[in-house]
Amino acid sequence: MAGVTALTVYQETLDILSRALMEGDWEVAQARIKLPHLQRTQSIEIVVETAEDLIIGLTAFRDALLGRGATHLVRLATDAEFMSENYLSGHHVTHTLNNAVPVVESYANRMVLLREDGLWKVLEVECMLDNPHWPIHIPHVHREGARPDALKSPENDARRQSVDPLTIYQSFIDEMSEANTEDDFEAYCNCLLFPYSSHTESLDTIISTPDEVRPFFDMLRQEMRDRGADRLERRAERAEFISSDLICGYHATDFYAGEVSVFGPIKSRMVLKRQGTTWHLKSVTNSLSNNRFPYNVPKPGKALVTLRTIQERTRT
Repeated sequence: MAGVTALTVYQETLDILSRALMEGDWEVAQARIKLPHLQRTQSIEIVVETAEDLIIGLTAFRDALLGRGATHLVRLATDAEFMSENYLSGHHVTHTLNNAVPVVESYANRMVLLREDGLWKVLEVECMLDNPHWPIHIPHVHREGARPDALKSPENDARRQSVDPLTIYQSFIDEMSEANTEDDFEAYCNCLLFPYSSHTESLDTIISTPDEVRPFFDMLRQEMRDRGADRLERRAERAEFISSDLICGYHATDFYAGEVSVFGPIKSRMVLKRQGTTWHLKSVTNSLSNNRFPYNVPKPGKALVTLRTIQERTRT
């Protein structure tokens, strides 16, 4: 970071992505946007996990701007700071122009960048739009969207601590696995943030109380006994801070008898939320085909559905 200011990095990233968006250069855009990637308007929060969904969103937004007659997308940084070695945050104002004439009201934005493999990539975006759905087909600017101080940087951002999110995620799922293996229901529930959501390929469930968790917890214990397993292990594959107090992570779960897996792997994704200094489960998705909760036997599925798919099918 020596010799390069945060503002320079932030503005360069804005310029590269603005040009890529207007030119429809999705290869460049994908190279400078980290997945999973959180986007937030004043009415919705969406996590984009796949390149396919990212391109759908970028294409829709580009079409929206061109439909307004835009010829230039100018995004000007107002401030930026290095939060730690690999994270940077800042603010900017978006101007959408037909030559020099505005075709969309200007609006404020906040971004967090992550440095990965020598490149700074967009990890989180918050904008002063009111759109309640994503992708954005017609940008609706919030009534106070142009205020430069409209978006505050959150206090106590976890990314300021130079802690690896994968380390946090593995430690968290180790606690859950130990609780499963030791039949410690109280410890398991202490990991949960009620109400939390649980998802399979076709099922979406809100779990509000420990009593609703108990059948699932007991089912896992019975499955371990039936299969002769002596422990349950969850192995983290990747994880990232998608906001100041959220981690999105991916792992695989197996039941083991000695060193032999007797069931699994089951692919899963968890979103963890920090309260104070402690991380809790906010949402879990398992690659299971079960269509009822609780279920008596876990049925491995073919895919881990994306958070965007879940959001679309649960939208009211």
